[in-house]
Amino acid sequence: MAVKKMRGITVFDFEIEGDYTKVAEVEKALKAFAAEFKANITKDLKVKVISPEQAALTDRRGDKTGPVEKIVFRN
Repeated sequence: MAVKKMRGITVFDFEIEGDYTKVAEVEKALKAFAAEFKANITKDLKVKVISPEQAALTDRRGDKTGPVEKIVFRN
């Protein structure tokens, strides 16, 4: 059986009470967490990481949130 390439994306959906200073603190912590996770997963499970760790927090539009499978990423 052929090995199939798979891709994984992790999503955290936060609601942060505070100003942009608080948001910046959370974003910094997420980037540090992602860097540590990347270092461990590549070492322990020998997973090749395609893109660098990223964390982007932004204003939220609307109150509803849907399933991760229906997220549309735009650039």
